[in-house]
Amino acid sequence: MESKSALRRIVRDRGELYDGRTRAAMSQRVMEAVGRFPPFADAASVALYWSLPAEVDTHAFVEKWAVRKKVYLPVMRGDGLSLRKFTGRNELREARFGIREPVGEEETCLRRIDLIVVPAMGYDPYGNRLGHGKGFYDRLLTREGPLKIGVCFEYQFFEHVPADAHDVPVDWVVCGSEREARWYRDGALRSL
Repeated sequence: MESKSALRRIVRDRGELYDGRTRAAMSQRVMEAVGRFPPFADAASVALYWSLPAEVDTHAFVEKWAVRKKVYLPVMRGDGLSLRKFTGRNELREARFGIREPVGEEETCLRRIDLIVVPAMGYDPYGNRLGHGKGFYDRLLTREGPLKIGVCFEYQFFEHVPADAHDVPVDWVVCGSEREARWYRDGALRSL
């Protein structure tokens, strides 16, 4: 079994093999699948993220859904994350690690969110998440909280991601290739 640090190296190496066009196509498949997911359609308030270049691209998705739902994005607070309402691309500022965050004042807590989409360097079919190793999402997520959807590219999907006692798995994983998005839950491929 590979360690988390070894899996991170694998993801970085694999990611170099994909150009921007391919990543854009995979991102589109993943985010279209999330948008069609019935719990997402029914959600009034969602937590998304403003993607970095190596992540599933969420920019157009965030802007599209912000006119129909309350959309919140993570904001770094010390070693943790809080959630602040997205009010537009021009209302984002660059924070640590190049992450763009909303500058508005309307914040909420995770228990007031219906669904959260969680980025990662990798996932396995059980919802175990390979983060960057800083623990920000580990401190935000709770087992009892909102429905959690993990999103990743096909090259970020592993048979097994090591999980520690404090790690909170996501409920669903959406893994995208250029041709399709596949849904996983409880270790198995699911059709929706």
